[in-house]
Amino acid sequence: MKRILVVAGHDPSYRGGWRGGAGVDADREAAAHFGVEAECVVSAWTDQDGERVRSVEPRATTDWLEEARYALALPIGALKSGLLPSAAAVRALAGLIDEITRARAVPVVVDPVLSASGGEVLLDDEGIEALLAELLPRDVILTPNVPEAARLAGLELERLAFHRAERVRAAEILLERGARAVVLKGGHSGDVPVADLVLQRGAAPVWLEHRRLFGARLHGSGCRFGTALAAQLANGIALERAVSAAGAWLVELLGASPES
Repeated sequence: MKRILVVAGHDPSYRGGWRGGAGVDADREAAAHFGVEAECVVSAWTDQDGERVRSVEPRATTDWLEEARYALALPIGALKSGLLPSAAAVRALAGLIDEITRARAVPVVVDPVLSASGGEVLLDDEGIEALLAELLPRDVILTPNVPEAARLAGLELERLAFHRAERVRAAEILLERGARAVVLKGGHSGDVPVADLVLQRGAAPVWLEHRRLFGARLHGSGCRFGTALAAQLANGIALERAVSAAGAWLVELLGASPES
């Protein structure tokens, strides 16, 4: 079985049901669905209930880096990051990427978790600048949603939500900052059906559409998407096919949710 390394937060609201399930538990679920083992390293402990985040307690970077290096005793096929609660954590991940890729190039999927669905800030301005300056140039695959892409690219959220050309522009800006590829998820847009954008260096924009389930809700959907993508890349699946499969799986989960 292929292995991936995941650095992400812990969500105590996960109960195997639908109202919890972000963070490392969602990562393990996604990896297992695609036939991959996820070695998960916790970057922060959160106090949340699936509706709002009450607090975030970052772990010392030295502690989780030690765990990550221990996990690297066996080969990994990809690295995926989720919640990075500070600029220090972002810089620590950048250093870890360098350590890993010195031995062998592996895909690195970065889910830029900037805020919770309830609006609570999870990565401050210093952390965002570190992400742009130190993570993107390390050839990562960035998987922002529409609000995250607007924030990272410095563009107007409303225009991204309703204009595909603005989403392409945002992705181009992030490629210019160093990303290998941008997968801009369309769930927060006004599109029907939902359209995910895949933009890679030197390639034309690709739009991958899937049906929109109105009213459906899945806490931790971004976590699952990024890890599903990383798992498939570890298995040698091409990026566009991996994005399409990850989106289709999330639609399946949303359709089965009791909240849909």
